[in-house]
Amino acid sequence: MSPYLIPAIVFSLGIFMMFYMMKKNKTHISNEDIDKEKLNVDHYQKELLDKDYSYIKKWMKSAPIDAFTSASIPYTGVDKAKDVGKDLLKSALTLGTVKYTTVETPSFVTLSEGKMHYFSTDVDGDLKEHLIFNSDRLSHATVTLEPTKTEDVLANKYLFTFDIDGQISTIEVHNTLTFNAGVSSMFGSSYSKTLTKNKVVGDEFYTKISTLYPNLKVKS
Repeated sequence: MSPYLIPAIVFSLGIFMMFYMMKKNKTHISNEDIDKEKLNVDHYQKELLDKDYSYIKKWMKSAPIDAFTSASIPYTGVDKAKDVGKDLLKSALTLGTVKYTTVETPSFVTLSEGKMHYFSTDVDGDLKEHLIFNSDRLSHATVTLEPTKTEDVLANKYLFTFDIDGQISTIEVHNTLTFNAGVSSMFGSSYSKTLTKNKVVGDEFYTKISTLYPNLKVKS
């Protein structure tokens, strides 16, 4: 028997189980009574901020957090191609002894007393950038819903576009909290429930900020 056969079988089974659990969890979200779960949003938000996202409370210092979710700066195929080119050039300059890879790091937005705070992190998870959009900026911003190419209910992103002194800036606000989970955690009984909490809390951010600023409601 080839010494590579068993590892190959294990790897294949692992990939199969991972995709099976991902599909199962998506089905769980699709079948969940989200409206019913939204009644627990305050409890879910407090739980997440006290545990998994306690660092966001630290970044906000003493300011209240009315809602929060994941965010990102739009990253197009052209941007990715440029980064790949830069990484290849950097690697070439080191004669291949160092491999460079551009990494997208987590970002978040919070709603606090009518202001939107944007936080980006570095590769170590530490705070890199903190931007604040006040009521004037938000009142003149526009929002569009980024089309999704899949049926994944977690894929929606709201594109917040700001015109600041003639410079256009866009932030993607996700309709669910995103997190990096190990493959093993997908098999745990609490994983699907975590997805539900993240979905409910993420949705709440857009609900609250678009209620405060009707101009941010996506036009149907």
